[in-house]
Amino acid sequence: MARMSTPPRGRPGRPVDPEIDSRVLSAALEVYSEVGWAGFTMNAVARRGGVGKAALYRRWPTRQDLFAAAINSLRTSGPVEITGSLYRDLTQTANRLINRFLGPHGMASIRALVDAKIYPDELGEALDYVRQSTIIGGRKIVLAAVDSGELPPDVSPSLIMDALAGTLVHRILLIPDTRRAQLAANPEPLVAQVVDLVLRGVGWQGTVSTRRTESGSGEPRTASEG
Repeated sequence: MARMSTPPRGRPGRPVDPEIDSRVLSAALEVYSEVGWAGFTMNAVARRGGVGKAALYRRWPTRQDLFAAAINSLRTSGPVEITGSLYRDLTQTANRLINRFLGPHGMASIRALVDAKIYPDELGEALDYVRQSTIIGGRKIVLAAVDSGELPPDVSPSLIMDALAGTLVHRILLIPDTRRAQLAANPEPLVAQVVDLVLRGVGWQGTVSTRRTESGSGEPRTASEG
């Protein structure tokens, strides 16, 4: 897979109006969350966002462009920050992921991962950028832990991040709707359990007391996985 260093193509000369852009992107995520790619149309987004179709097409000539901009707006900005503690770095990454997946547009993030496989020609480019930024961030965290001796040199950065993100997504998809709000309000216990599970599986050299001390409050930091 080619590594993308910049977001999907832009549209030079697009009128600048942050308020309209923000409203439309939010509307696009709402529509996509409800109907997926098969039902994602410019008309539906225009109606939901309360804007004319002409304003949409001036900014995003195709629905693929609009989808890419909407999905990209969910990414957390900022470079990956390596703290020197694998447990802390993975906890921060897990907090960012669970906040994204349980946030107002969390279902759009999850649905996009599936739709990108069903419609690779239409959605592959937009999701490749998001995936690559996540992979790059996760790789930096794991390689730093290998360099410091926290992890053995033969570990797979991609498998560690897959285990972390995959377990969280699986849990979110299976949890009853009646408990979703409770999890969103207090995700720290689940995050701690998942991070512990992943670390035990890769032969982490830390200790239980170190884990509990370094987990801190469980609040996400400014750095992200991408």
